[in-house]
Amino acid sequence: MKTGSIFNPRSVLDLTYKITAMDAFQNFLFTGDEKGNIYRYNLTPEQVNILAPNTIQQQQFTKVKIDQIKIFPHANANLLVLSDQTLYFIEAATLRGEVISKEKIAIFALNEFSKSNQLELIMITKKKEGYIMQYNLKTGRFEQMREKFTISDIPITVAFIGNLFFFGIQKKNYSVINLDDKQLQVANLLMDIGSNPYLKATDNNEILIISTNNVGIFIGKDGQMKQKSTILIQNKTISLITTFKQYLIVIFDNLLQVFNLIDSKHMSDIQLSQAARCITQTSNHLFYGSAAEIIYLYQTPAEQQISEFLKNGRVEDALQVYAQNNQTTDPSKNQQLEQLKLDCGWSLIRQMQFSNSLNYILQTNFEPRDFICLFPDYYPTVEKLQSVNPNPSLQNITIIINKFVQESRGDPQQIQELKYQTKEFFIEILEKKRAVLTSPQYAYSMKDKLNLLTTTLNFNQNQWHPISCEQLLELIDFALIKLYLESQQYFPKLKSFLTSNQIYCIQMYTQLQGLFLNNRGIEQQQGILAKFYESFNKIDQSLEIWKKVGRESVHLQEQQEACEETTRILKQNPEKNRIFKFIVWVFKKQFKIGVQIFQISDQIISPDQMLKFLEEQELDIELKKKLKEKYLEILVLEKQTEEERFHTQLAYSYIDSLFQIYPKEMDFSKIDLRKNQVVNDQYQALKRFLKNPNAKYNSSSILEKKVKDSWMINEVILLYGREKKHEEALNLLLSLGFYEWAEKYCCDYTDNLLTKLFKKYKELHFYLEGKQKEKPMDQQAQDALNQIKITINNFLKKFATHSQLNVLEVLDLIPDNWILSDQSEEDGLFQFLKSVISHTLHQKRSTKAAYQSSQVDLLYVQYQVASAKQANVRMTSEKKCSVCSKTIGEKVFVIYPNSVLAHHTCIKSNTICPQTGRDFEKYFKF
Repeated sequence: MKTGSIFNPRSVLDLTYKITAMDAFQNFLFTGDEKGNIYRYNLTPEQVNILAPNTIQQQQFTKVKIDQIKIFPHANANLLVLSDQTLYFIEAATLRGEVISKEKIAIFALNEFSKSNQLELIMITKKKEGYIMQYNLKTGRFEQMREKFTISDIPITVAFIGNLFFFGIQKKNYSVINLDDKQLQVANLLMDIGSNPYLKATDNNEILIISTNNVGIFIGKDGQMKQKSTILIQNKTISLITTFKQYLIVIFDNLLQVFNLIDSKHMSDIQLSQAARCITQTSNHLFYGSAAEIIYLYQTPAEQQISEFLKNGRVEDALQVYAQNNQTTDPSKNQQLEQLKLDCGWSLIRQMQFSNSLNYILQTNFEPRDFICLFPDYYPTVEKLQSVNPNPSLQNITIIINKFVQESRGDPQQIQELKYQTKEFFIEILEKKRAVLTSPQYAYSMKDKLNLLTTTLNFNQNQWHPISCEQLLELIDFALIKLYLESQQYFPKLKSFLTSNQIYCIQMYTQLQGLFLNNRGIEQQQGILAKFYESFNKIDQSLEIWKKVGRESVHLQEQQEACEETTRILKQNPEKNRIFKFIVWVFKKQFKIGVQIFQISDQIISPDQMLKFLEEQELDIELKKKLKEKYLEILVLEKQTEEERFHTQLAYSYIDSLFQIYPKEMDFSKIDLRKNQVVNDQYQALKRFLKNPNAKYNSSSILEKKVKDSWMINEVILLYGREKKHEEALNLLLSLGFYEWAEKYCCDYTDNLLTKLFKKYKELHFYLEGKQKEKPMDQQAQDALNQIKITINNFLKKFATHSQLNVLEVLDLIPDNWILSDQSEEDGLFQFLKSVISHTLHQKRSTKAAYQSSQVDLLYVQYQVASAKQANVRMTSEKKCSVCSKTIGEKVFVIYPNSVLAHHTCIKSNTICPQTGRDFEKYFKF
């Protein structure tokens, strides 16, 4: 059998005559010869020979050859026979018949694929005239339907479907006649007729037209080209064209070509031992006749076709055959299709087409051990594979590649390229399978036994014992790590693999460790070795590697990576002694990275232990201070420890750092923090911390031991306020001349401080006034006195109605000799009295109005209470319940204050009116 053949020829009858025409229907086959004889054979499909030669019937009609036989199925399967330019209508049972027309007939066509016109035929005579004939079922004769039509020449090919008659005239054109047209006008089709004109109806709305260079074009009954691919037929003289099921069969002299009618794809070529003279088919059988025999074209079973296609790497053809023979929606078809796709992948592997193979394999739930066994260097032991076959790697990839190159007569240098391709393919297969097995989407349990798909096309044809997902991942991880180690181009993948994944081949540590330590490439990339140790839970070894890299590398990027990885590992594997051992070098190299270790739980390293550790290290003094301060920040601000001592220590640390740059005794007026960004950031951190309402520092300690009598005036005032030492705060501010600050300080608290401030203003005024009298020529004393006068004047105007100012007490404090003026700049006292009197009168009126309003509300409530108490109901026999609308009768009832009556059994609450919804309990309570 020819590889991939859909049909296979088999001789079923040797002939003693030269066959010229044939046709078949149901269980009968009819043939004609060169001497005008008609033969009838019985078909026996269940027997090997199919034709039964002992049942042959023969009848001679003319003395010249039979040109055409066509079974007319709608007339008891009788025959239309064209011989010697005469068309006969012959009875199939007796092979006797009569002439249909006395005209000399050149060619005829039955109406195909149409139910409405199924008893029609068209005859073309030698006179270039066309007759439309219809079979009369009652008389059993053909009758002319309407007037004849004329064409320009005798056609070489015709087709009749529905109401359209197509014909092609040699070296001219293709034309069509619409039989519904009363004039029966001929319309030419806009396509080249070519040198091999042929028309073939393929269904009831489609006709195939062979154009130039044997290009087959499909058009519809509307004359428009179908949205369908053209068929590219061999550019030879076409003998015959027929259709059989979904196939188009084209016969040349000694060649038979098969095409798929669905997508126009060429399926196969069949070389014929003898030229085919005629062809026919029943619903399930296809025959052609040669000079000496009748050949049965046996259709190869779909499974056999698919198998042959796969053996030769024709996977698309295999899938197409499957699709054509599996049109149902049976769920089992999905499993069959998945199996076929896997087989397609393996078929392409045999052709060394790895990229295409991958596309098919990844669509299936494939068994990775089928691939792993091809690479015996990449699995730990045969026992791990759990194979039924004691030697699962009988055929390895090297043997397979060498054999392929030898059989295909390829260049031996191609072997190395193919080995590289197979390794790339193997890596991707394993990576994709691992991604599926570990994906949350598939939710595989690590202990589950997996049912994976295998194929008979693999080279070793192994059978596998079921293994768990975890065991399979162990094999995959071991293979991937070994593959990645073989070339530095895979080192980035290896590093990513060790970083991102849980490793399942932990038991193979010793075997893999030797490979890492003996790999020269790894010597240059110690980070990968560190990742390996970490992945296999050798944490201290990994940290030692990173420590070495961080200390010895001259590349800043490598140093930073070592610091980051060390810190990350210590955070993920927190253990006190390990942290103390490996974090110090990170502090020295990358301070900002190292301090991330301070975020570990206090249960692992307590604050006292960490602070003691930092203090004991042989570190630069400045670095030690920074580390301690950063740890306290994280402890206080992020972990939010409740212990006061750590809050206070943090404040001490901030202050000491600032005093180190600007000594405590410096004049605050000579300090500009904005000039030094680092100092300014430090100072802002102190301010935020001291103002933080959640901070639990000892303000008295900070004040007395650190900032008192220093240049940190803001902080001193803040701490005085926190300690409620308002007297000291105001004295300091006034001594420095910060009057507005003092006033704002008083407004920020609720201790009637504005009154106290006024007292201090008055005392300061008397002091400065006395000083000025002692030294009348002292300009500085005069300026100070004027400033305090202005301040008191503005104070009285600004805070006259402030809630923190006791007006009566202030009035008592105002000296009698202060000038009351409303015209000069010293109008503060006047404005104060004016505002106070106005504000007092307004408060008095408001209070009186509120009193009067409350009195009105009280009278209204008293009125409502009195009205409710006077409510009464007159009971009669006609009184009805407001809920059920029935008379009250002698049942227990309830009367509400608004005179509503209801049965006691009908209400939901004694206090809520069932009619208005008012709750009288709440109403009277209000």
